[in-house]
Amino acid sequence: MIGGDSAQELTRLMNHAGAREPAAVEDLWRQIYDEVHAMARQACSEERSRTHLQPTLVVNELFLKMFGEGVAHATWDDRRHFWGSVGRAMGQYLIDRARSEKRICRGGEWQRVTLEVAVGELQDPTCALSPMAIRAIEALDLLEKDSPECAQVARLRFLSGLSIDQTAVLLEIAPRTVSKRWNFARAWLRRAISANA
Repeated sequence: MIGGDSAQELTRLMNHAGAREPAAVEDLWRQIYDEVHAMARQACSEERSRTHLQPTLVVNELFLKMFGEGVAHATWDDRRHFWGSVGRAMGQYLIDRARSEKRICRGGEWQRVTLEVAVGELQDPTCALSPMAIRAIEALDLLEKDSPECAQVARLRFLSGLSIDQTAVLLEIAPRTVSKRWNFARAWLRRAISANA
């Protein structure tokens, strides 16, 4: 977790990076890279059996989604808002990729291929995120409208794999508050997911 002087430096870099100052974007990314990579590693490890998605790929795509060419200038109210944006962008990337892979698995980009070309490829089928994971991430978007604070905690716990204490430090709230929001979010998500099942 980023603390003390580093947190103030992060806030400063975040403000300048939002305005697309190249040096600030580079410094910001260098400072948060390890934490973002850990978040991506956690998200990928939960789906390891279904996909060959690498954490570094997720981190790179996240960078492009947040700071790539053509992306609108971002303004974040505070570090909490920034990390929520990171979690949301990562979740959206994982959903988009899963939908794309599912579409491809179902023939969305169908082309005639001779059997000789496909033989080696058939030994290593690639599948997307589980349908349950996709429903959970979509339900998080709905929870965001109903209770943004609880959705923020759920994103950090569910997508990033942060502990209660890590989440409390990141959001600058008490661990007890994180637990209450996490319990509410889990109950809300269970209801939303079972209603869509």
